[in-house]
Amino acid sequence: MPQELIHISVRRLPVRLLTLVLLFVAGAGSYYALRWYIGNTMAEYFNTTENNLEVARTAVSLAPDDPLPHWRIAQVSQRILPLDQQHHAIVSYEKAVSLSPNDYRFRMALGRAYEQAGDPARAEEALRRAVALAPSYSYPHWYLGNLLLRNARYDEAFAELRIASEADVELQPQLFNIVWQIHNGDPEALKNAVGQSPVARAKFALYLVTQKRFEDGLRLWNGLSSDERIANRDTGESMITNLRGDAKYHDALKVWNDVAPEKYHAEMGEVFDGSFEENVAGGTVFGWQVKSAPQMQAGIDVDKSHGGGRSLRMAFRVPANLEQVNVAQLIAVLPQTEYDFECYVSTEKLETGSAPQVQILDAASSAVLASSPMAPGGTNDWNRINFTFKTGETTQGVILKIVRVSCSNEETPVCPIFGSVWYDDFSIKRRS
Repeated sequence: MPQELIHISVRRLPVRLLTLVLLFVAGAGSYYALRWYIGNTMAEYFNTTENNLEVARTAVSLAPDDPLPHWRIAQVSQRILPLDQQHHAIVSYEKAVSLSPNDYRFRMALGRAYEQAGDPARAEEALRRAVALAPSYSYPHWYLGNLLLRNARYDEAFAELRIASEADVELQPQLFNIVWQIHNGDPEALKNAVGQSPVARAKFALYLVTQKRFEDGLRLWNGLSSDERIANRDTGESMITNLRGDAKYHDALKVWNDVAPEKYHAEMGEVFDGSFEENVAGGTVFGWQVKSAPQMQAGIDVDKSHGGGRSLRMAFRVPANLEQVNVAQLIAVLPQTEYDFECYVSTEKLETGSAPQVQILDAASSAVLASSPMAPGGTNDWNRINFTFKTGETTQGVILKIVRVSCSNEETPVCPIFGSVWYDDFSIKRRS
């Protein structure tokens, strides 16, 4: 298909004038577009920490109808000008808002500037408009909440701060700090300030525990329903870790039983799964922690037991040294109380200068409260081990531990051990 060429003659005066006008408009448009682009780019990549007011003013002169350069000049003015000259920053913020009335950032910045200048009413108006423009964003709610807080409007303030912390979990610790500073003497006010959300209340309970406010934190935790505590198991486990670290073993036991499956519940003053019938080694806070070590295998033996159908077996093939036997259990106990301990041990072809033995240690201080004799060498059927120990004045927990004391010294630098050892039917009972 042949193409047609259209020829426009510019010899006629009207056509020449029209062409010149079009070229002028295009050139002017390009000039102003380039100016706007340069001004906008300067504002976009402007570093407010350098406080370069001249650069910000240049950006405004190049793009006077762009809100971003006005926002930048306002930020710098707010940072470097004294309080009695903050109206310069406010004028620039207001200009940015007028050029882009639906940008929540400009409204939020204007609100903060109004408050800094001592005009809380206009600050609240601007911040509420920012919240309306960006209801799902955290910072408009956060700044509005802080404004209301500083004006002692606590109920309104905490409503906004809760929304902000739900939108951004990194703000939650700050919310908890504020709540605690204002309402630390009023348990009911604490709960109301945090809100009705079980997740928030559980996390605030954890916060209080980390602040060593154990009674307040546990009261808040116990105020949750059983299902709510289970639903917040991760938070509960973090509480347990903190309580254990502060030797609050009774409280840790209570929280553990709140969040653990019923079959794994532990009891005060009792060995959990003393006959190894539950295959939970290493899986519970108040249960057996069993780990193998180099040249030592530790695990459940289903083919040999003293009572029931299982026992704990440790198989040793150690030609040099074994630093540690990793078998232990944390048990919550009563202070200043005597307990009778009992277990059974069996061995097969056990050869060593230092065999395993059972120890009871204070969980907080690691002081040894009692020790059993070492497991007998050679091959032996089940032998009963029993002794008595007494807890200290502040003892809340003990560690039941299988240990091996090294027999190496300067003359004999190795302490080998070969063979197998079984343990079963651990129990402690409070003396009446």
